[in-house]
Amino acid sequence: MKNALVSVSICIILLAGCSKGSQYTQDLTGSWYVYKLTLNNIQTLDPAADTILNDSITFTSGGQYIKLNYVARPGTSDTTIYSTGKWQFLDSYGELQLTDTTNAQYTFTILNLTGNSVELLSNGYDRYLRKVQ
Repeated sequence: MKNALVSVSICIILLAGCSKGSQYTQDLTGSWYVYKLTLNNIQTLDPAADTILNDSITFTSGGQYIKLNYVARPGTSDTTIYSTGKWQFLDSYGELQLTDTTNAQYTFTILNLTGNSVELLSNGYDRYLRKVQ
């Protein structure tokens, strides 16, 4: 009887973990844009941050991403930069890792992920993203 109880408990724990991963993937899948950016908890208007503030990114359920960065700076021509690669969750879905086609890796701490918003932290920059409807 004890063995059956232990087996059932393990199955429930494994199913709960799979459900969380599936839900996180489902929540992240889609197109997003950065609508707010803070640096060390202070909203930044630094022109150098434009490359982050104008980001948009699309995540597929198959683990691929396409990142679009529109750069518009005074005195320069507008530039659109695309990058692609793979994404995955790390540390029990607490971190998001992007690996581009050159194998450069970028890791973000997930502070909040719901159906239509996500908050990502990396190198002091707190990115607030909203899902494109």
